[in-house]
Amino acid sequence: MNKIKLNCPAKLNLNLSILRKKIDGMHEINSQFQLINLFDEMKIEKTNFKLINVSTNIGPSIDGEKNIVYQAVNELSNYIGRQIYCNISIKKNIPLGGGLGGGSSNAAGALIGINVLFELGLSSKDLIKVGKKVGADVPFFIFGKNAHASGIGDVLLEAKSPSKKKYLLLFPQICSSTKELFSQWDKLSADYQNEIIQNEENSFLPLFLQNNQDIKEDFNQLNDLCSLRLSGTGSTMFVIYENKHEIEKTLKKIPSKWRHSFCEPLQCSPLLTYLT
Repeated sequence: MNKIKLNCPAKLNLNLSILRKKIDGMHEINSQFQLINLFDEMKIEKTNFKLINVSTNIGPSIDGEKNIVYQAVNELSNYIGRQIYCNISIKKNIPLGGGLGGGSSNAAGALIGINVLFELGLSSKDLIKVGKKVGADVPFFIFGKNAHASGIGDVLLEAKSPSKKKYLLLFPQICSSTKELFSQWDKLSADYQNEIIQNEENSFLPLFLQNNQDIKEDFNQLNDLCSLRLSGTGSTMFVIYENKHEIEKTLKKIPSKWRHSFCEPLQCSPLLTYLT
């Protein structure tokens, strides 16, 4: 086998609470991760050249060494003690900077795909060790099941998916910086942090709206119609519903410059197909 194709799923944070900052600078969280049927499409090919080539349909801004997938390949090479060379192309359907874990899912897909393609024989436990060095959400996408997450997002307890629920995703077409929002969170007083944790499903929501005043007004109008949530550090917002008539008024009020998508929950990731 010289190439492999994989679908890398997105996830939603159905809730997200920041608990504390650790000595190493990472943050402990509580969250529920929900896989959804929105996928990036990845192709990994062996190459005769001594290089790692990562390309996307987005262009140079996230190609090559700028892509988390490049780092994932190098971390895997370090783990096995020899350099892996390959071509990886990614069709990005998951928005960048959207809080849906697209980059982390791609990194997980690369680790899993290379393990199969190069017959490395690594277990999911091995891959999770490597993934943890790449990014906090990567272990979840290797785990491949909906989960309650704690620690830095790497302590995972399998959770059932609500089978009747569906999701309306709203994309305001902006990137939200996870690093910047964590930095802002750390500057808040302990009392204000506790107040947010007590009153918000997602600890980042007040900061996200504060940073994006043009979105805040639209958010408030839509939130009056349907309970609107933020995934991760944004910028993707979503509504949970069962029947489409529940969101008819919301659909009419979505700003014209925003994109939206209808998604359904996954019980598990298609990447699990490649794990033994």
